[in-house]
Amino acid sequence: PGRRRASSSRFASTSTSSRASNRRVRASAEEVTPDGVFESAPEGMPAAPVEPPTPARPAVTAPLACPVSLRALDARGFATQSGLKYEKTDGVWNLVIGAAANARADGPTSLTDIARSFLPKELKGLLPESTYLGTSTFETPQVAFAYERGWRDSFKRAGFPGPDEELKLAESVLLPHARNKVLLDASCGSGLFTRRFAKSGEYGLVVALDFSQAMLQQARAFAKEEGLLNDEETAPTFVRADIVRIPFPEETVGGVHAGAAIHCWPDPRSAVAEIARVLEPGGAFCGTTFLSPRLPFFDARAQQTFDAAAREAQALLSGPGGPRGFRQWNVKDLEDLCLECGLVDFRADVRDPGFVFFSARKPVAWTEDE
Repeated sequence: PGRRRASSSRFASTSTSSRASNRRVRASAEEVTPDGVFESAPEGMPAAPVEPPTPARPAVTAPLACPVSLRALDARGFATQSGLKYEKTDGVWNLVIGAAANARADGPTSLTDIARSFLPKELKGLLPESTYLGTSTFETPQVAFAYERGWRDSFKRAGFPGPDEELKLAESVLLPHARNKVLLDASCGSGLFTRRFAKSGEYGLVVALDFSQAMLQQARAFAKEEGLLNDEETAPTFVRADIVRIPFPEETVGGVHAGAAIHCWPDPRSAVAEIARVLEPGGAFCGTTFLSPRLPFFDARAQQTFDAAAREAQALLSGPGGPRGFRQWNVKDLEDLCLECGLVDFRADVRDPGFVFFSARKPVAWTEDE
C-alpha cells in the first residue's frame, strides 16, 4: 500500500507538471500572432536601439539691407535709420537706390522715363535703364526669353563645358563653407544656376540677384515651373540690385557665384570689392567668363600688357565715355582684381578656346603669409 501511495503521488506530481507545462505552452501561443511575430519582446531580450531624431535645419533668412545705408532692413522692408521702405513686387525685392516706395520722384524725369511709363511692366525693359551695353542688353524681355532657349548654348563654342559641369566647378570651392548658409547667385540672369543651387539642398538659402527685372521675372517663372517656390523656407529669394551696391550688411554671405557675368559689369573693381565686403571670412567667390584671344609665346604678364594696350586703343576709337560693351579677360587681370580686393588663394581652370573658371576666398584672418 505504501508503494501504491508513492506511485499515486508520483503520478499526481507528473500530471500536475504536465498541466503546468500545457498552460505555459498555451500562454506562449497566446503571445504569438498568427504570422509568428511577437507582439512584445520576450523577457530579457534587448530592445532595438532607437535612432535619434534628425535635427531640423535652422531657418535662414535673406540678410537684406537698405542700398543707401547698407544696414539691415526689418521684416517689413523698412530701413529704421532713414525711414525708407522697400517692397517686394511680383516676388522680387527692388533694392536699387531710388526704389524706396515712400521716397520716389513724383513723375518721369526724362523722355525715356515718360515713354517707359506707358509700357506694360512686362515690356518696360524695351527701354533699358542702364546706358552700358553689357547691362542694358539683358534688361530686354527678348534676351531674357532667349537666354535659356538657345543663347546660352552658343557659349559652348568658347569652351564653356555646360551648366552641369560648371556647377561642379563652383561647388568644389563654395562648399563646405557655404553649406547651410546664404549663397548669393550674382547676376543670376534667368536663374540657370539659381535653380541648380536650390535643388542641391546644400545651402540654407539661395539669393538670386540681378539688375534686370525681365531676367528676374524669367528666373521666377522657371523656378515656379520646377516647383521651387512651393516651400517659402527653401524657395530662392529674388532681388533686383546693382552689383556695385549689394544690399546686404557686411560678412553675411557664405559664398558668391557669378556665372558668365563679370564681362558684363560696367565697374568690375567696385563689384568685386562689394563681393568681398559681404562675404564671410572663409567664404569663396567664383565665376566664369570669356578669355581674350591668347597670343602664342606670350606669358601671363605679356598677355596682360597686350590686352591693356588693346583696351586703350579701343577707348580712343570709342570717343567720350570709352567702350561701353563687353570685356574679355585674361587670367592675370582676374588674379590681380581679386588680390586688389583682399581675396586670396586665386585659382583658374582654363579650357580652350576661351573659357575660364576662377575662384578666390576671403581670408579668415589676415597674415603676412597671405
